[in-house]
Amino acid sequence: MDENARLSASSVLHSDTQSRRTLRKRNPVIDKSSLRFRPVPTSTPTSSSRSRSNIRDASEDNTTKQRQSGSHTTHRTQSEREAKVRELKNRALSIPSTGKTPATVRQRMVMQMVYDEITPYPDEAWVSQLGIIINREYHQVKNWFSNQRQKDARDSRQQSPSVAATNALEASLCKVNCDGREMRIRVSALDSCGSDAWTDAFFDEVVMIHNFRLLAKHSQDEARAALNDSNANTMDTLHTHSRLP
Repeated sequence: MDENARLSASSVLHSDTQSRRTLRKRNPVIDKSSLRFRPVPTSTPTSSSRSRSNIRDASEDNTTKQRQSGSHTTHRTQSEREAKVRELKNRALSIPSTGKTPATVRQRMVMQMVYDEITPYPDEAWVSQLGIIINREYHQVKNWFSNQRQKDARDSRQQSPSVAATNALEASLCKVNCDGREMRIRVSALDSCGSDAWTDAFFDEVVMIHNFRLLAKHSQDEARAALNDSNANTMDTLHTHSRLP
């Protein structure tokens, strides 16, 4: 009897084990890496807010660096320009002064062009550039502009002593930013070129072109005069020979 009971219990355990093995085979474990569409991992609100904070901090750091870089670039550009202006002024000061000798016709015409068409108030950079181009000492160029302004103011008061006539010069000027500093430019000059065009390099180019044209015209006039003198001498010689017996 006991032997039959043991055999019955053993067969029950064996069948139970077989059934569990069968269930395990029928329900295999799914490998998520083999799925075509993988589930997107969700981030917790804490990590998302931390990520946004890091992005904002990085953006602020980049903005600060850009501002500092721009400030350093502006400062370096200004320093380079100041060094260049000092060099130009030293060159203009080294030109031999002619004392009280008045400017030549060409020199006076170039300065008058700058006064009438560009500005009656050139700063030390433009005075230096002008002096180098026309070969006249720095203080002589600066004094010419000062004397011309006084002459124009005196003539204006004599013609019409009203305040409006006295301020006519200032009314013809406009303040513009030129290479980092404020300049008073003729309105007519701004109408033809625009405020952005007036830089030290552009002023130098305009004055050099005008000076070159005057030099070329002077050379042509001298050549024409020499040719006329030569023709006159030739005619005199022929006339003299014609009178000989």
